[in-house]
Amino acid sequence: MSSHKWKSNPGSGFKEAEVPPKPANDNAKGANPSGSAKPSTYPGMVSSGEFVRGFKPPDYHVDGISQKGYLYSTTAMTGTGKTAVLLLIAALTMLGKPLGDREVEKGRVVYFAGENPDDVRMRWIAMAHYLDFDPDAVDVHFIAGTFGVAEMFERIKADVEKIGDVEMIVVDTSAAYFHGDDENSNSQLGAHARNLRMLTTLPGKPVVYAACHPIKNADPSNLLPRGGGAFIAEMDGNLTLNKGDTVKLHWQGKHRGPDFDPIYFELKTVTVPTLVDSKGRPVPTVMAEALSKGESIKRADKARNDDDEVLLAIERGKGSSLAEMAEALCWCTPTGEPNKDRVRHAKDRLYKRKLVDVARKGWKLTKRGHEVALEARADKHSAEAGARMAAGLARKRDG
Repeated sequence: MSSHKWKSNPGSGFKEAEVPPKPANDNAKGANPSGSAKPSTYPGMVSSGEFVRGFKPPDYHVDGISQKGYLYSTTAMTGTGKTAVLLLIAALTMLGKPLGDREVEKGRVVYFAGENPDDVRMRWIAMAHYLDFDPDAVDVHFIAGTFGVAEMFERIKADVEKIGDVEMIVVDTSAAYFHGDDENSNSQLGAHARNLRMLTTLPGKPVVYAACHPIKNADPSNLLPRGGGAFIAEMDGNLTLNKGDTVKLHWQGKHRGPDFDPIYFELKTVTVPTLVDSKGRPVPTVMAEALSKGESIKRADKARNDDDEVLLAIERGKGSSLAEMAEALCWCTPTGEPNKDRVRHAKDRLYKRKLVDVARKGWKLTKRGHEVALEARADKHSAEAGARMAAGLARKRDG
């Protein structure tokens, strides 16, 4: 018997997914210590022709990114927008609308709201308002609260059979449905991942997105889900969200399928008339909006230009405070106030790139910052010269 102690039933072991190939039970003799599934029978030998005829074309949920019947971890640090993005994809799936420039397969959605059901409710109310749908009339279904997926699988299946085939399932979050006692245990997390994979076998063979917290001390270049190698080994892909001025969805560590261009989102703090507190005051919440490729490029160009302007201003010693820097660059809000947020975002990006550092009075360029400033100044000179030439040619043409 396993020596692990489990919260749900101490000493009894963790129930694993009962889907083919049937994984070894943690308590079974000869169980794989890594927690990975192994087939229990020999599949037999087939010819080359038979082998290739077994190929099944990819059936995408989000075109070029996620496939039906696949299990994806969706990993991001707290506050990055996991729930907002997954709720947006759920709404677009129900509506059959694209995600940015990518087609989304229309279909029914089931959302496991385990970590914070009230927060999910507020965001869904806001999304209904801004995407103009009636929450009483849409084919999205929620399960609030936590439970053991494997233990409740037959009941989940019965509920799904009542409503019909499902296109998409969200598990928010994976940790909320983990009933082991050690989130770093390979065997426990491997079993947990296989339990989540059971959901892909429900009617409709839905894609399953499991929102995950990253490993400890994660940074944007190391967004792997908690749980050791056994957990991600059971995933078909690890989608990631990185937050800057916008939120970037891409992948790290594992992705079964071709690479894809990132998708960018804007997180908006919103209020809606139907979302108020007990005294009738508006309650703000956050929702995500997908950006088109063109809009993403436009924003990236603007951010790069802002970075260059701030870098050169720091080099010239302009402004020790955010307000002074904004005034020196003539950056104002619509109300005419110095746009301190625009300066702050540029400085944050430069700091992350290690181009600037904090000095005793304000900011200073690093060695690499001075090199980049030379490049930025040359680029700015070329752009200004090109603009003058184009203006001169236009005057001659018009004259």
